[in-house]
Amino acid sequence: MKKLLALIVLIALYLPLHAQQADLILTGGNIITLKQKGHRAQALAMANGRILAVGSNIEIAKYAGKNTKIIKLNGKTVIPGFNDVHQHPAPVYPFEALYATIRVDTVTSMKNLIALVKRKAAITPKGMLIRGVGYNETLLGGQPIRDSLDKATSEHPVLLSHVSGHLSAANSFLMDKAGINESTKDPAGGLFERYPGTNKPDGICKESAAGYLRRAKITNPPKPTDEEEMAGYRLYFNQVLASGVTSIGDANTSPQKVAIYRKLVAEQFPMRFNLLIWWEYLDQVLNGTIPRTETDFLRIAGIKVVQGNSLSGKTCWLNDPYDMINPLTGKRDYYGIPPARSQAGLDSLFLAIHNAGWQIACHSNGDREIAMVISSIEKAMQQNPRPDPRHRIEHCSLTTMKIMEDIKRDGIIPVFHCYLYELGEKMAVYGEERLKMLHPTRTAQDMGIVYALHSDAPISTYPAMIRLGSAVARKTKEGNVIGANQCVDAEDAIKAYCYGGAYTTYEEKKKGSLLPGYFADMIILDADPTAVDPDKIKDIKVNTTIVNGKVVFQAK
Repeated sequence: MKKLLALIVLIALYLPLHAQQADLILTGGNIITLKQKGHRAQALAMANGRILAVGSNIEIAKYAGKNTKIIKLNGKTVIPGFNDVHQHPAPVYPFEALYATIRVDTVTSMKNLIALVKRKAAITPKGMLIRGVGYNETLLGGQPIRDSLDKATSEHPVLLSHVSGHLSAANSFLMDKAGINESTKDPAGGLFERYPGTNKPDGICKESAAGYLRRAKITNPPKPTDEEEMAGYRLYFNQVLASGVTSIGDANTSPQKVAIYRKLVAEQFPMRFNLLIWWEYLDQVLNGTIPRTETDFLRIAGIKVVQGNSLSGKTCWLNDPYDMINPLTGKRDYYGIPPARSQAGLDSLFLAIHNAGWQIACHSNGDREIAMVISSIEKAMQQNPRPDPRHRIEHCSLTTMKIMEDIKRDGIIPVFHCYLYELGEKMAVYGEERLKMLHPTRTAQDMGIVYALHSDAPISTYPAMIRLGSAVARKTKEGNVIGANQCVDAEDAIKAYCYGGAYTTYEEKKKGSLLPGYFADMIILDADPTAVDPDKIKDIKVNTTIVNGKVVFQAK
């Protein structure tokens, strides 16, 4: 009788294993599952886009069949695919295309910037706008004021956006076309920088002031065809996949971009998309023109709001003055630029989003701005106690313990920047004490607050290992540590980027960890981020990216 029972048990164990033959098995590796801190496995089996089992080489060998593809890891490390929950994706076009925006984020001198714009001007019809994105005045040695840009061309309007996305630089051609002169007043929520001792704008337009440039009556470049645009997006997202990111959030989605993402999903592009609809389209959300969508590859359930200004652009609004001399007054009395929207206006907007059952994702950097956001979220929740709304504060940069306590109490998700490697040198203006609570990942972790990380690309680059290294080391390219008390270890940073990212979209039970039943989204690395010097994490290479159980990138 005992032998019969043992045989029945063996058959019961044997049948389901072989009924679920794996499509793909990874074996002989170091798999960081995120099941719990320190948990590792040797092998993993997947089928039909999901993880079947995770365990030892012997345990997972049972899932192999005649059609199973097997990848021998030879000790390489596997982690979940990164979830970059806040990006600003844009199509990638050839430099020669008239509609192509030039990337200037890596330009390291004013001379080189002028030369690059000249090169674009040489292939652009006179009078047609030349656009650039990502200039960094720290690398250039100063702001690219109109005098500098005039050296590149006086026959085209030139518009360059700052690496923060919150400042714009224009040449004299564009300034004149926009009607910006000595008598132009600063708009609410914005500022025109001016030459010292004069009222003449120097071409640097901050926050809402940049809107004047975009309303100028000029000749814009031709638009790409629909297929050129789709090809540009495919190229962009293939580059993102190759960097180790398998899920992204678009933090400024229009109805037109929703259509693009629906096309990508329809053609089974292997990236998972979460779209945050720009708040100006809220009416289309409320009337059902933009329907709520929650599928495995496309989620539309959040509204992006901006309340406040820029950290790296030095315009965010603070309770205490910046640690710098105000060039307008010669005193330490600069607090940043107040948001254009009042507290009452924010209260009303948040309540409408909250009552509609959608998630709020609000850009806010300065402590004075963040306090406004928390206040409005609290009021909405008090008026309509919706369970587990998971409203988000995007960037959530300069905080205090009071802010963090309020975030924990209200169940708000802070979505922290981790871009100190590229932009950390801009943080000195906030003072050493305030930097102790800049992007407070360690504080959040110690308080039990679930947080996510993001690149804000193109504000900083999206490659997973660069962003992970920045979150762990918090070092600038120059080697200076910003807020050393907020450092977390590599495994905790991976968890924030993967599990934390999934938590922001209510998907933590199906992605962000390598567990049975979860999406088979993962990356294979050539080194273990948890075992190398934090300064070396950024140099780790992504060998393979797997989405939905299929290899979508393989390094040569």
